[in-house]
Amino acid sequence: MRNYLLIYVNGRRHQISGERCFQSLSDFLRHDLGLVGTKVVCAEGDCGSCSVLVGRFRNNKLEFEGLDSCIQYLYQLDCTHVISVEGLKQDNQIHPVQQAMVDAMGSQCGYCTPGFVMSMAAMLETKESLTRLSIQDGLTGNLCRCTGYEQIIEAALTLPKLSKASSVMQLPSKIFNQNLVVEDFKKHASEPLLCEYVENWNGETNRARIFVPSRIKEAIEFKQKYKNVTVVAGGTDISVQINKQYIEPKCVMSLTNLKKLNFIEVKNSKVKVGANVTWTKLGEFCKQKLPELSEIISLFASRQIRNAGTLAGNIANASPIADSLPFLHVIDAEIELSGNKGKRWININKFFLAYKKTEMKPSELITSVRWNLPDSSDILKLYKVSKRKDLDISTFTAGIMLRVKHGKVKKARLAYGGVGPIVLRLPETEKFIENNPVTESVFQQAGRIASDEISPISDVRASTNYRKQLAENILIKFFHECCNNYQDKKEAA
Repeated sequence: MRNYLLIYVNGRRHQISGERCFQSLSDFLRHDLGLVGTKVVCAEGDCGSCSVLVGRFRNNKLEFEGLDSCIQYLYQLDCTHVISVEGLKQDNQIHPVQQAMVDAMGSQCGYCTPGFVMSMAAMLETKESLTRLSIQDGLTGNLCRCTGYEQIIEAALTLPKLSKASSVMQLPSKIFNQNLVVEDFKKHASEPLLCEYVENWNGETNRARIFVPSRIKEAIEFKQKYKNVTVVAGGTDISVQINKQYIEPKCVMSLTNLKKLNFIEVKNSKVKVGANVTWTKLGEFCKQKLPELSEIISLFASRQIRNAGTLAGNIANASPIADSLPFLHVIDAEIELSGNKGKRWININKFFLAYKKTEMKPSELITSVRWNLPDSSDILKLYKVSKRKDLDISTFTAGIMLRVKHGKVKKARLAYGGVGPIVLRLPETEKFIENNPVTESVFQQAGRIASDEISPISDVRASTNYRKQLAENILIKFFHECCNNYQDKKEAA
């Protein structure tokens, strides 16, 4: 068993052990390595000033994606190759992405500029077609307060022309000899690691430990052996809590090297998603199989966060405003829990017991999620209401799924988020809709029933009355979007 993390930064090898393993990547780059081009502003993953490229060891090669280094801790990055803005320089010349920013006057104070550069570099790395729309999407996770986005977008739009006209447009990852890095990772990725250090402070002694298993069995055994284990996959929520000093975990287990949890399977119209599948990978899969879920995923945070966060983490976090939960509730998804006594499946509608409390036992892990694909006669619609379109926490969420035949609703499933301590199914509203015709008056009445069936609180995002009104209005909106032109509506009347 190893007692150190192995990370490459701009082609240089680093073995990290002890207390240093508990650093964020941004702190490691800036404080330990002096790579201060990576900036930190929000420490929440919202502004993108800390964006870097991270190459993960998958299928015997490195796949590079843009990530927010402020909410990626080193224990999540074992066997990865990090490229910071300093790593783009080659032969003492700045990268064409950087030159494009200069030529388009895409920088004023310059504080956010490295993050924008790295997000553009990530788009080059993934060989994305650079259009105005794709660039705007790719830069959603980067904020600028002084330059104005038009110059930055113009800089990105020049990159395809430069690529065709010159041989200097080299992918950032190609600047380094990745073969040597891959061989090093092959030797280390299959070996578990445990890093520990003793902390003495204010007369108290605490032992902190990090465990990165390479097998699911090792992960379960570790959870059984130690109490209060903080399990981290993407870490996009836990890392914010650490940065803002809400929590200070002393025993962390990172799932980053559990390759067997990184899969999506479809068999007999049943989808099974491993716990390590990121939002980005799930979104790509859903474009064909579940376009409605793909659309919601596109509104989920930014690319940098979607490249790290996972569906399983969204479930385990047990937030009543988690974006995936209304879909999972109405689709009747099942969660695979693996523990020392084996595996068990539990329907998500029975998984959440109270606010932040679940059916999962301390020794168990979420290892996968499965659900049946909707039938051709099913109507599925997902909603997210927030104060802004991108990079915002939900005020209210909803999942609505109907099975309609001959103008009548044969099956209704409704789930609302942000209206109680957990995501709520609405049995009374479902019962009313079923066997009723698909008409506006039915959905107006259903909305009033739904409003009475929930008990939301007032908080910084919305009042009780606002959420109750949303609960009513969303069903009317659903009717006009999905049912108003239903081919059997005359028959329904």
